[in-house]
Amino acid sequence: MLIPILIFIVLPLALIVLAFKIKPLAGQDETRGDALGGMRAAGGMFGSHGLAPDERSVREDTERIRLKLDDVKERP
Repeated sequence: MLIPILIFIVLPLALIVLAFKIKPLAGQDETRGDALGGMRAAGGMFGSHGLAPDERSVREDTERIRLKLDDVKERP
């Protein structure tokens, strides 16, 4: 009876308390303007370019692709 109490109650509580006491190894990221972390993810995959992220994202102006299927012949 003592072992399940130690494993499921005491150990998780001790780990939670310990997590609040431990000092983080790395400092917090102080950059602004990258709410979803896209720049950090891209920097990890492709290397960082050192530029600051845009403060305001702008949607791209793209046109819808129209496929012309008039020249395609039907299969018999």
